[in-house]
Formats: sequence, C-alpha cells, structure tokens
Amino acid sequence: MAQTDGARRRRKAPLVAAGYVGVVVALALAHGAAGAPEGWSALLSLVTFPGSVLVALAAFYLLPALVGGGVDLSDETVGPLDFLPQYAGGALVNVLLAWGVCAFVRHFVREARRSRSGH
Repeated sequence: MAQTDGARRRRKAPLVAAGYVGVVVALALAHGAAGAPEGWSALLSLVTFPGSVLVALAAFYLLPALVGGGVDLSDETVGPLDFLPQYAGGALVNVLLAWGVCAFVRHFVREARRSRSGH
C-alpha cells in the first residue's frame, strides 16, 4: 500500500511544479505590466528564492560576455516581460533543486533499505 501512495504523490508532483511555475510567471507578467510597483519585488523574490538569486547572478556574469557589453540601459520604461526571465527562471531552478533533493533522498532511502536487508 505504501508503494502506491508514493507513486500517486510522484504523479502529482509535476502538476504541483507546473502550477508553481505558472503562478510565478503570471505574477511576474502582472508585475511588469503594472509598472513594477514597490511591494511586488520583495514578494516575488521571496517566493522564488534561491532560484531567482542564482538566475540573477548568472545573468550578471554571463550576459556581458554574451552580448559583448553593448547593452543600452538608458531606457527606464518597464515592460511586462522585463521580470519574466529572473522570476520564471528562478522558479524553474527551484523546481530542479527540489527534484534533485527528492531524487537523492529516494536513492539514499533505497540504499539504506538494501543494506539493512543484506543485499
């Protein structure tokens, strides 16, 4: 019976992950479309931490190398897609981190059971 419960939970996990990423994408789009109101950045950063920080650091270090330093930052208007890469990417990174941790724990538990049973 325990095996079917675990399998049922694993079937729901992609739906939960897709729902999480979908909500974050919707919030990031709304944040950009609303013109970046003050309190939303903190909420989005909290919801997508640590993934959004990792994506921002990667963009900070990799973007100048890819673009070649030709980025024009003088345009200060905020568009609906401006926050999407950081927060949606952060949500995806969080999903991948959670998947990796769960896979490691399942592997560790399986090996612990196998060593206890003498195989």
